[in-house]
Amino acid sequence: MNAYVYNLGQAFSQIVARGGDRAALRYPAGHVVTYAQLDRLANRLAGIFHRRGLRRRDVIGIVHTKTTTCYAAMIAALKLGLTYVNLDDQNPRARLEHIFSTARPKIVLADGEYPDVRDAAAAADSRFLDVTEPVFAEEFTAISSEAPQTIPEVAGTDPAYIMYTSGSTGIPKGALITHGNILNFGRWCAARFGITPDDVLTNVNPMYFDNSVFDFYGAILNGASIAPITRETLADPALTISQIEESRCTTWFSVPSLLIYLTTMRLLTPERLTTIRQFVFGGEGYPKPELGKLFSTFASRSRLVNVYGPTECTCICSAWDVTESDLADPNGLVTLGPVAQNFAALVLADERPVQPGETGELCLLGPQVGLGYVNDAERTAKSFVQNPLNKAWCEPMYRTGDLVRLDPDGCKLHFVGRADNQIKHMGYRIELEEIEAAINRLDGVIQSAVVQKTGRGGVKVLVAYLASDSSISDEQLRTGLQALLPAYMIPQRFDVRKTLPKNANGKVDRVALAAE
Repeated sequence: MNAYVYNLGQAFSQIVARGGDRAALRYPAGHVVTYAQLDRLANRLAGIFHRRGLRRRDVIGIVHTKTTTCYAAMIAALKLGLTYVNLDDQNPRARLEHIFSTARPKIVLADGEYPDVRDAAAAADSRFLDVTEPVFAEEFTAISSEAPQTIPEVAGTDPAYIMYTSGSTGIPKGALITHGNILNFGRWCAARFGITPDDVLTNVNPMYFDNSVFDFYGAILNGASIAPITRETLADPALTISQIEESRCTTWFSVPSLLIYLTTMRLLTPERLTTIRQFVFGGEGYPKPELGKLFSTFASRSRLVNVYGPTECTCICSAWDVTESDLADPNGLVTLGPVAQNFAALVLADERPVQPGETGELCLLGPQVGLGYVNDAERTAKSFVQNPLNKAWCEPMYRTGDLVRLDPDGCKLHFVGRADNQIKHMGYRIELEEIEAAINRLDGVIQSAVVQKTGRGGVKVLVAYLASDSSISDEQLRTGLQALLPAYMIPQRFDVRKTLPKNANGKVDRVALAAE
C-alpha cells in the first residue's frame, strides 16, 4: 500500500492493479477466485447498493457464510463508504433484533432465505436482499463491473465495519472501526508477520468474530490469499485439516480452543500442516501445558505467536513469539509482549501509571483505537475516554478492562485477568483466571473454566469445569491444588468432562457454564 491511500477501496484497487490474476480466495478442490474476479463482483454489488439509494456511512448487514458473494459484498461496501456488519444466521432472534436496532442497516444481504434474519430485518425496517432469487440475478448481470466513481470521496475517518462483542451484561456492543484503523492494521500485519502475496491465510474464524479481521484484511491488503473454512467443514476436524493442507496455507490464526481440540483429536502431528510457517493464536488464554504440546510438535519449523487485542482496537495490538524459555515455568500464561510499535499504551491504577512489577488496567491509545460503540453513547463514554495524563489536547483512550502486570523490564505485559472477572470470595478478592491457571497445570487437564455460583442458603461456591481425556477424581484435583493455591481459592465443586462448551466464536462458553 502506498502512503497516499486514504481508504480501503483505494487500497484494494491498488492490489488488483498489481496482481489481478493472483488468487484472492482458495476454496476446496482447486477452485480459485482471483483478485480481478472478486473486484468485478464487488463493483457490480456496489452498483446494486447504489441503485437502492445507499450512500456514504449507511449501514448494510451481510449474512456471511464465506461464499464469494459475501466477501465481495464487504469490498463493495468499502468502495462506497458504507459500513458493513457481518451477521451470524444462527443468532437467537432477540440478539438479531438488538443488533438491527443499534446498527440500523438499510439493507441485509444474504445468499438464502434465512427466515429469522428476514423477520428481524423486517421488524427493523431493513430491506432483505436474497442474492439467490432470480430477480437479483437479472439485475446483477445488467450492472456494470466498472469501479464506482465515489471511491476517492471516502475518508480514513469513515467507519468501515461494526463488530459486535458481548459485554459483561450479556448485551452485545457494536464496535465501530474506521478505514484508517484498518489501513494501519494492514501495514502492521505485513511488517510483523511478513505477509506477502505468496502467503495463504486460513479463515477458520467466523466472519462475525473479531479474529476474522486478521484473516481478511491481513490477506487482501497485502495481496495474499484467503482459504475459507466453512462452519460445516469445521464440524469435521479431519476435513478441516485436509482442506487447510490442500490450500497450502502458510499462516494459521484461531482461538487456542480450536488448536487444543485438534491436538486432543491427534490431528496436529509432525507430518501434518507442513506448509504452515506460523501459528497465530489469540482471543483467550492458552494453558501452558497444552501450548507446550503444540510447541514440541511444530516449533522446529514454524513460529508460534501469541497475540492480544480487543475488538474495539482493530483486532490485534500485541504479538509475542513463543520460545522454549516461555514454557519453562508452567504457571500462568505466556506474556503478551510489548504493544505494537504504532500503538501507545498505559497501565493505570487509580489514574496513575503503575511501576514495573505492578498490576493495573491496560489502556490503549493510537491509530487503531476505534470510534466507540454504534448508537450507544453511554457505554462509549464509559470505555472511550480522554487520556487522564494529557491535559494539553484531545487524545482518545480505550479502557480495555483487562488487568495486566508490567514486566520488570517496563515493556512486556503479562495478563492477570479481567477487571469484571474479579470476584470477592470468602472475604478475599481473587482472579478466576489464577485458579484456572493452577488447574491447567495438573496432569490430565486439557482446559478449565471456573465460575462462582450461589449454592444452598445463598452461599457462594466456586465451581471448576474441566476438560480431560482421563479419569480424574475430586480428591486428586484438591490434593494437586493444595500445593498451588491457598485454601480459599480451591473450588468447592469439580465437573470433569470430555470437552467444555464453546460459543459461536470457538471460545469456552462461560455464560453457558454459569447458567447450568
